Amino acid sequence: EAAKEQVKTASVKLPDWVEKVKFKGDLRLRYQGEKTDEKADSPQRDRYRIRWRVGMVANVTDNWETGFGFASGSDDPRSTNQTLENVFQTPDVRLDYAYAKYTPFKYLSLIGGKFKNPIWAPKDLLWDGDIMPEGVAATFTHKFNDSLKVFVTPAFFILEEFSNSTKDPNLFAAQAGLEANFGMPYLKVAGTWYNFTNVEGNVFPHTSKSNSLDSKGKLFYDYDSFAAGAEIGVNLKGPVPMIAAFGEYVVSDADDDLDKDGNKDNTGYLVGLKAGHKKIDKLLDWQLKYNYRELERDAWPDFLPDSDFYGGATDTKGHEFELTIGLAKHVTFGIDYYHSKPIRKHSEREQDLIQADLILKW
Repeated sequence: EAAKEQVKTASVKLPDWVEKVKFKGDLRLRYQGEKTDEKADSPQRDRYRIRWRVGMVANVTDNWETGFGFASGSDDPRSTNQTLENVFQTPDVRLDYAYAKYTPFKYLSLIGGKFKNPIWAPKDLLWDGDIMPEGVAATFTHKFNDSLKVFVTPAFFILEEFSNSTKDPNLFAAQAGLEANFGMPYLKVAGTWYNFTNVEGNVFPHTSKSNSLDSKGKLFYDYDSFAAGAEIGVNLKGPVPMIAAFGEYVVSDADDDLDKDGNKDNTGYLVGLKAGHKKIDKLLDWQLKYNYRELERDAWPDFLPDSDFYGGATDTKGHEFELTIGLAKHVTFGIDYYHSKPIRKHSEREQDLIQADLILKW
């Protein structure tokens, strides 16, 4: 009788929808130390922070996919960190993403809702990695052969909605690029046009307050921009499996007038190098990365750049060093160090920031 019951249990079939659903998540424990002052003896701020994210992706049909996820943090779109403070206060849980994706052909996908940024960039000069844009996007790809692929990504992002005005701020982006892989050497490059509407004359939440403002404290420009990004590298055998160089450049149509030094303050760039494993998958995998960047005051809206680099402000320049090491499968330890300061205003106010992260993924 026991054997019959065992066979019966083994033959139970899970519902079809269970097989189409995948869960994923991660937990990050972080120490962060930062010091920002023109005085050498200024106090250092030490913070202990956590970040957790959990999500679900379901294949509704062969062509339709939907997903949603939750994360720790506040309403700041550039951070999912939760600082440990306030005598064991219970932290918030926020909607991180929720989307529907339709793939009618292998070369075309359409997505709508709140989702991962579809605009590719080799680093975070313009976009903080935590930002999940809201709107719609499409991605077209064409593969010429196993070595060469081109892609085009138009996107429409909603920035704000006003109940008392029809002039809502939005962003239209169009990116075109190519990806080439010739065995050992590889290349990825893309150019992007950003068309902002109704940004000039408005005030946005979570701004870093570093762009030019009018007498009423509202943005002085609209920030239509062109950006380019590239990464070129070589895959190797031996103790250093990959070496690559990468960079970004942006120029906006803001700040048409020259300042007293003959500058427009409307460009930015980032250059960097990295070496190690492309992905940290197992014990002793590693990656070392360095970049230098400058982002002038009106090169880009100051509510979008990486918030770890001088608070996400524009009119900044500096260095970033990163080292990540695999401790086990899906477990990594990393150190990230930033040395940054303003380009012009209060250029003596340097900031040193260090982050030590333990990350577990599932």
